[in-house]
Amino acid sequence: MKTAIITGGSSGIGLAAARLLSQSAYRVGLVGRRAQLLEQAVDSIQGAGGQAWYGALDVRDAPAVRDFVEATVKQYGKLDLLVNSAGVFKLVSFEDTDAALWEESLGANLTGAFNFCKAAWPHLGGGQIINISSVAGVQPYSGCAAYSASKYGLVGLSEVLALEGKKRGIRVHVLCPGNTETPIWEGQAPAEVQQRMMRPEDVAEAVRWLALSPASVSFDRVVMRPSQDPWKA
Repeated sequence: MKTAIITGGSSGIGLAAARLLSQSAYRVGLVGRRAQLLEQAVDSIQGAGGQAWYGALDVRDAPAVRDFVEATVKQYGKLDLLVNSAGVFKLVSFEDTDAALWEESLGANLTGAFNFCKAAWPHLGGGQIINISSVAGVQPYSGCAAYSASKYGLVGLSEVLALEGKKRGIRVHVLCPGNTETPIWEGQAPAEVQQRMMRPEDVAEAVRWLALSPASVSFDRVVMRPSQDPWKA
């Protein structure tokens, strides 16, 4: 059985990916800030016959990240997959974007991924990293100054790691989904718009597809969108 760590694992894309991977020969370690939700997620995976555990921590806390990765490797002997799905999103114009929102966005969406990649890198020989960016990381949208900056950065980081990982046998993918119905949209999009978005399970299928793809194959950034614009009825 292979070992995976998934950040943002208590809800949304991270949880959906954890559930699918736990059905595909992976044991999964879930990371997030909310212990109660993580415990519920682990219980649901274990109840379906999977193996899971969790770490309640802030991905911006590099020592805590390192400790979780080291404990995972000590327990299971290896790390085969890292999925960076943790993140924050707030629709705010540039004019109204303050330093606190800027730091929060880059910290959760980019620095957190960097911290986990850095901690996992020595243990991933022959393994993979899948970073969840966004279509806002490959094209601009109004109201997304801080978010787009963080997601463009994650695309760049991923593509550099893909180059440097080749000599270590590490494949690095970056997945850029469009509007997906996750808790980050609560209070930021009408219910009818959210209903027309992709489901977390749709994106999770792409994560599983990448994770199970042949080691002899590499991918450029993978962009996926709803078949119809959810903002247009």
